[in-house]
Amino acid sequence: MPFHRQHAVGLVVAAAMLASPASALAQSAEALLARDVAKAADSPLTGRYTGSVLIAQTVKAFDALTLPTGPAQGRRYQADKKFAGTIALQGQVTRSIYVAPKGRSALEVISNFEQPIVGNGFSPVFQCAADCGESFPLLKYRWDSADSKVVAEGYERPRIALIEAAFGQLVDVRYGLFKKAGPAGDTYVAIYGGLHQGAPFGRPSEALRDRVGVLVEIVEPREMEKRMEVVSAADIGGKVAAEGRAVFYGILFDFDKADIKPESEPQLAEMGKFLKANPGTRVYVIGHTDNKGTLDYNLGLSQRRAEAVAKALQSRYGIEAKRLTPRGLGPLAPVASNRSEAGQARNRRVEMVEQ
Repeated sequence: MPFHRQHAVGLVVAAAMLASPASALAQSAEALLARDVAKAADSPLTGRYTGSVLIAQTVKAFDALTLPTGPAQGRRYQADKKFAGTIALQGQVTRSIYVAPKGRSALEVISNFEQPIVGNGFSPVFQCAADCGESFPLLKYRWDSADSKVVAEGYERPRIALIEAAFGQLVDVRYGLFKKAGPAGDTYVAIYGGLHQGAPFGRPSEALRDRVGVLVEIVEPREMEKRMEVVSAADIGGKVAAEGRAVFYGILFDFDKADIKPESEPQLAEMGKFLKANPGTRVYVIGHTDNKGTLDYNLGLSQRRAEAVAKALQSRYGIEAKRLTPRGLGPLAPVASNRSEAGQARNRRVEMVEQ
């Protein structure tokens, strides 16, 4: 009898150990849905639906965000599906994910988020419900897209799993984009969400079942802080002599374009001064991006930006074209991890590499 009792206890312990990862994940998801994430706060523009929980939030002093201004076109399985219209914005970007209590409809919860926005003087730019388009959820929020997910540094794995599942399988999908003009610029608020039906993310999805998930995105007008240091011609020479290259963060471009901003002039001037002082030096002008977007697009964008820098050095500082070879490497040569905003900023750069 003692042997059998011990054997039975062993089987119970073994079964508990095998079940513990899934059980722990389920318990973690339920626990995370019981309290707000640390260091997060409601926006005074929207507030929150009573009883909902703020499970994720990121606030970036200056960033870019593209928001839909029209329904989705194309079926879910089509590669060319897209939004009928979008708007590319820059400014202070706040993104928050709320999860409402069980037993509430998407209409009720999302209407409660939208009403304060209208009350604060915002006007609708675009709204949809049944007419959002079949592929809208896939285009708006993807679990495997770093641009979609609202993940701040330090989030634990159970929270990230919950964030990835937050909009995994929705019914009654709704979206609204609102705008308010102001003396400093336009402010935009987007509300997206729907009723979660559980699956396909296992335990986190089960914890979200019959709850409305809401993504609140706010873009407020802000000027980007100018913090990039100018590398002097002497320092460029020292870097090239010691390392074969010099790295520049003072060459700035318009968002998603290859147009060099006027504030880049001091750095271009120092690059031109170095090349004039070293007439025998030929260089590659290399453009780099972070990993946001597709590889092909980033390679093309970085190539256009490298060409823009080379042309500026030719036209403004008289550097011969044969001494400058522009190349775009996109995200293929990072100097930091793209998992954080700081790392992405370090990867967006221009380099001068000695031939």
